[in-house]
Amino acid sequence: MPTDPYAVLRALLRAEARRSAPPRPEDTNQRPPGPAKEEGR
Repeated sequence: MPTDPYAVLRALLRAEARRSAPPRPEDTNQRPPGPAKEEGR
């Protein structure tokens, strides 16, 4: 169990902030393309 009882709450807040934030154009241009997903699975 984490020693900091608020660690989970902070992680949830960070995840929600990332999810609700609009995508930044400089981030989308610098990311390398991910691996191609196979359609047959």
